Amino acid sequence: FISDMAEETVVKQPGALKSFLAGGAGGICLVLVGHPLDTIKVRIQTMEVVAGQKPQYSGMVDCAKQIIAKEGPTGLYKGMAAPLAGVAPMYALCFMGYGMGKKIFCDDDAYGRDLKLTQIGMAGAFSAVFTTPILGPGERLKCVLQIQNNPGYTGPKYNGYKELVSGLYKEGGVRGICRGSGATLVRDGVASFFYFSTYELLKKMWTPPGETGPSVLMTFMAGGFSGG
Repeated sequence: FISDMAEETVVKQPGALKSFLAGGAGGICLVLVGHPLDTIKVRIQTMEVVAGQKPQYSGMVDCAKQIIAKEGPTGLYKGMAAPLAGVAPMYALCFMGYGMGKKIFCDDDAYGRDLKLTQIGMAGAFSAVFTTPILGPGERLKCVLQIQNNPGYTGPKYNGYKELVSGLYKEGGVRGICRGSGATLVRDGVASFFYFSTYELLKKMWTPPGETGPSVLMTFMAGGFSGG
């Protein structure tokens, strides 16, 4: 009887195709909402600051106003094509890597009553190995397009991704396009360690007694508080 009850409470995991589609849809929404803020962040971080002179941007709102005034609303979305095109496979690979990481780093009872957060974090960090080959070059292209209109930028200017990829390839080959991918791997590995461990902990905390998992709303909240 106890065995039958255990079988009834097992939550069926989505297949690869459903995970790919759900992750891709979520990733697209993430880029559409977050990219303007990312553009503002990069502009502020890379603006030229001269001692004794007023900075180009006084804050996030001022930066957004100037971008819209000079470049139109689409200026906030410059450099979005590369991350947008990569989010669906990236998120699919992320969760595939997380699943493989579970098999490598997690004990059978890692997700039991007492979560083994270090093991879960290591499984999450492993997912970065699968996402970096897509995210690394995408970050490189995005950042170049975002900063080339800054007054302090002295490098060549590109009119689009095709011209940018061609220019970077001529300068340094594949390495020129993938420059910074090592740092991206380390950054995302650390971030994924804390994201997945925190996510699983919050889901566990917010699961009602007698239930196998939290509600959709609390799952959404767990992802948000985890930094997803």
